[in-house]
Amino acid sequence: MSLLKKGKLTFLQLLEASGASSWLSGTGWRHDRLLILCYHGIARFDEDEWDSLYLSAATFRRRMELVAEAGCNVLPLGEALERLHNHTLPERAVAITFDDGFLDFYQVALPVLESFGYPVTLYLTTYYVDYNRPVFDPMCSYLLWKGRERGVLQWPGVLAQPINLDKAGCSQAVREIKQFAKDRKLSGQEKDELLAQLAAQLGVDYEELCRRRVLHLVNPEEAAELGARGVDLELHTHRHREYRGRVRMLGELDDNRRRLATFSPREPKHFCYTGGMHLPQYPDYLKSYGLLSATTCEAGLCDVNTNPYLLPRLVDTQALTDLEFRSWLAGAPQFLPTRPYFPAEGQLLEDPDPAD
Repeated sequence: MSLLKKGKLTFLQLLEASGASSWLSGTGWRHDRLLILCYHGIARFDEDEWDSLYLSAATFRRRMELVAEAGCNVLPLGEALERLHNHTLPERAVAITFDDGFLDFYQVALPVLESFGYPVTLYLTTYYVDYNRPVFDPMCSYLLWKGRERGVLQWPGVLAQPINLDKAGCSQAVREIKQFAKDRKLSGQEKDELLAQLAAQLGVDYEELCRRRVLHLVNPEEAAELGARGVDLELHTHRHREYRGRVRMLGELDDNRRRLATFSPREPKHFCYTGGMHLPQYPDYLKSYGLLSATTCEAGLCDVNTNPYLLPRLVDTQALTDLEFRSWLAGAPQFLPTRPYFPAEGQLLEDPDPAD
C-alpha cells in the first residue's frame, strides 16, 4: 500500500470516528450532489483475482448493503440528473451504473440489485451481444493471466520476441497482440481464432472457457429480458470504439441505438465513454445527437454546475476498502486529492471521417 493511500485511509478513519463523515452526509452540501457509482463486472469464477475492476459477488453485495445502511436514496439515472438540475434531489442521492453488459451483470449483479429494489443503468455495447464469443480485448489479458505459469510466451509472427509472463510482460503482450489484430484489420471471427491460438500457446482450454461463457456479453435474448425487467439500457457504442470525427462517431452511436431498440422500447438518452476516453469535441457531438448526458470514469460527485456530458463517477473496484466506499457515499473524498484517471487510449480509432 502506498504512503498516499495509507495517509488517506488514516484521515478517513478520523473523519468517521469523529462523526464528521456522518455529519457531512446530512448537510445541504451533500444534499445538492449526486454520486454515480460505476461497475464493470462481478466475478462468476476467478475474474476478481485477474482484474480489480471485477468485484467478487460477496464484495458487491456488501457494497449494496453499505448503500442501504448509509440511508442513500438510489434513483434511476435519468430521474437523478433531472432532479439534480431542478434542485429536488433527496438526501444522499445515488445512481448505479454498469458498463459493457457482460453476462455476470445478468447472472450475478442484477439479482442482487433487485433484492434491494435498486434501479440500475446498463451502458450496453452491442457488437458482442450479436457475436456472442469472448470479448477480444479483455480475453487477451485474461488468457495471459491464466497461462502465466508458462513463464515465457514465444509466438513468432505475432510477437516481436519472446515475452516473460510477469505483470509487465503480460501488458506488453496484450499491446502487441491487439496491434497485430488492428494492423491486419481482423474480423471478429478472425480475432476469436487468434484467441484460440493464444490459448493453445499457453496451454489454456479455450473451448471450456467459451462453454462457461467467460467474458461473454449477454446474448440478444438476455438483453431483451433485461429491458423487460426494467433495466435502463443506454448507449456505449456498438463496437466499444470511439472516433475523432463527428460522422464516424455518431455512426457508431446509430449502430448502437438500432440494436438497443430491439431490446427495449425506451429511447436511449444517455451515453458512457468507452474506457473513459473523451475528447474536447465529444460534448458537442453528443448534444447535437440529442443525448442528455455522458459519464466518464473520473472520480467525483455531480452538482448543478457539472457539465452533463462530462459526469464523474466513482469506479468501484476490488481494491477499494469499505471505509473508502462509505466515505464516498457521505461525500468526504471530494475534498481529498484523487489519482488522475488515464483513459484507455486503445478505444480511440484514428480513422478520418469519409469527407476528410
